[in-house]
Amino acid sequence: MILRWLLAGIYLYAGGTKVFNPVLFQATILSYYNIPEALALVVAILFPWLEIMAGLSLLVNWKTKYSAGFLFFLSLFFFIQMILNYSNILPYGCGCFGFSGPEKISLYHIGRDFLIVALAGLVCIREWKRPSAAEK
Repeated sequence: MILRWLLAGIYLYAGGTKVFNPVLFQATILSYYNIPEALALVVAILFPWLEIMAGLSLLVNWKTKYSAGFLFFLSLFFFIQMILNYSNILPYGCGCFGFSGPEKISLYHIGRDFLIVALAGLVCIREWKRPSAAEK
């Protein structure tokens, strides 16, 4: 339960730092990907809310299997992005936990995201092995 709450807290914080500034989050997304601006804005508006809802789901113990699975794959995606951008300087920082000025992606970012993937993987495995209310 504590690990589930820790993962929830990470994603509540991550989503919360981005939710009120979708334009800056859009700029961060555009610095990573060559996608249309409109699509980047849609992602910038929706993704923080998905992170927040998945985190809340883990906190209140509702549909935890699906939330844990979603956050595992999201964490894995972010980890891969850190590896692909290793030693690159991103104009708004990595965007994981808010925005800063230009930031060089370092081993710190890769290590941090690896630990988050490991945590999310552990929570995901535990949640999928746990019997559902219908099975009890």
